[in-house]
Amino acid sequence: MSKDANAALKSNRISSAQRAYQGMREQLLRFEIHPGQKINEVTMAARLETSRTPLREALSRMVAEGLLVTGDRGFAVPDLEPETVQGLFEARLELECSMARLACERATPEALAALSEFLTESAAESPNASVDRLMELDIKFHDSIAAMSGNEALRAMLANVNDRIYLVRWIAMEGRRNSTQAQHREILECVMRGDKQGASEVMRNHIMHRNDEILAAIKSAYGHVFTMGSN
Repeated sequence: MSKDANAALKSNRISSAQRAYQGMREQLLRFEIHPGQKINEVTMAARLETSRTPLREALSRMVAEGLLVTGDRGFAVPDLEPETVQGLFEARLELECSMARLACERATPEALAALSEFLTESAAESPNASVDRLMELDIKFHDSIAAMSGNEALRAMLANVNDRIYLVRWIAMEGRRNSTQAQHREILECVMRGDKQGASEVMRNHIMHRNDEILAAIKSAYGHVFTMGSN
């Protein structure tokens, strides 16, 4: 086989693995596969319309990122262990506070103006907007602050942490929809003033981090999964 043919074959394999990864990730975020559930590779390959080789590459990548685990049963979605989830929320808290402080130093006027406009548009969303839509808006706001920090390593870490606690955040959002927008605006105003301490403090207050809040959200998340599984 020629060098060009080898390169093309490798490129196609990587593309297939990337598509399988994206498909698996979307199923996790849509709760089509649940905490503790084993991944049936044959069924999943058929569902994603891919072969076993790129699927296993995608599954191994997700294990490395903490989105899946391996054991005697093969690949599975991690259970929502309270200690693990609490640790992830603590990591999220420190990452977001650090990036809010960096954003105070590095955000451009153009980025600040764009985020301000986005918050104005977000505030006009229907009060009956779905939790999925609220999560979309919330993630975009926090990723925008992360982008303003100018630190792509921290931003990538945050994206990974958020994927791993998405279900718990989704459940918690239902009870926080009234306060989220106002807190986002307050964070942005601190960043606009270059108030590093203020931005960090407001961000810390904004992010769910108390153990009792996290435990309650985990309990609700399992109730949500059980309800979905019984439908």
